[in-house]
Amino acid sequence: MLEMGLLISTALVLAGWAYYRRTSAFATPRPQSTAQPQAPVSTAALRPPPLDLAHIETANNRAAERLWRLAYYLRSPSRDSVRADQLVHDNVVAILQVDDLNHAFFPRRPTLMPQLMQALNDPQSASEKLSRIIAHDPVLAADVLRMSNSSLYRTSPAPIESIQRAITVCGTDALRAILAKAMLRPVFRATSRNFPRLPRLLWSRTELATRAAELYAIEHLPAEQFESPLVILLNALGPLVVYSALLNVYSRNPLFTPNTALCVALTDELAPSIAQRIALDWQLSPRLVAALRKHVDEALTGALLVGELLGTLAFLESQTVITADERLALLDEAGVPGKLTAPILAGLRKRR
Repeated sequence: MLEMGLLISTALVLAGWAYYRRTSAFATPRPQSTAQPQAPVSTAALRPPPLDLAHIETANNRAAERLWRLAYYLRSPSRDSVRADQLVHDNVVAILQVDDLNHAFFPRRPTLMPQLMQALNDPQSASEKLSRIIAHDPVLAADVLRMSNSSLYRTSPAPIESIQRAITVCGTDALRAILAKAMLRPVFRATSRNFPRLPRLLWSRTELATRAAELYAIEHLPAEQFESPLVILLNALGPLVVYSALLNVYSRNPLFTPNTALCVALTDELAPSIAQRIALDWQLSPRLVAALRKHVDEALTGALLVGELLGTLAFLESQTVITADERLALLDEAGVPGKLTAPILAGLRKRR
């Protein structure tokens, strides 16, 4: 699971979310009246909208449970499932609740990250230097080129055929997002073992959720366009670590039949605290840790919950797991106003 270390810290490369303001639905300039001068914008207008985070979290948890059931769905449990499930539960808890993080399951910070962060944040850093750092990892370089040529970033018909050209065409801000996704994606590849759907489904959901959080931040938290998607990525690490521990326990007990309900319950039980422990282990900002702990006085908590809820619902609806009516019912239960959700969901549909 060493490659998972690449996943966590690469999220820290995400500093270029402001690029999307030029391409998102929220970035469309609004016509101004010529009859009267515009009144000064109140600082209150820049504050996040009032949200009932408890209701949003409840709806988010219900949507997430549908996602985990889809990802972990396997055969029906065997007759000895009660005894086997208890053993699996105890083993997974023992693996993940030790004082010292087991880096077979909890990722390490990759050595390439400090170089990339320094080069990306240094305005004097030459593009040749950044090109050399990316080219040091051929897989990363190939993914950067592939994403640079996607409809999201490519602005001209001519293909981008070199890392240096990608930096020139996309810009350093956009390259941060490209690098983060390019480095994260390999960790979510499916395996031929138990639960092959989970990495792929979790990655697809997380892409939509980070985009939803980004769109939310552009409109309501303009100073948090880095942290809002980042907190989504950090929170997705909890389910991945639980997934890794479950794979380990079931591989050591091949006669046990994986139980969907148990896997879902363990994910719900352990994933949130695991994401918080990772953030603390990485010595990330107290604001990110507070958001992961669902502190109601932290604006990023709203971005996390709204982003995950909309991303999960959009993904489940695209997979026909839920209907449009069910999506609307959950959003109504969450109490999120339609004027907030409608443009974000429209933006998610454009990117799929």
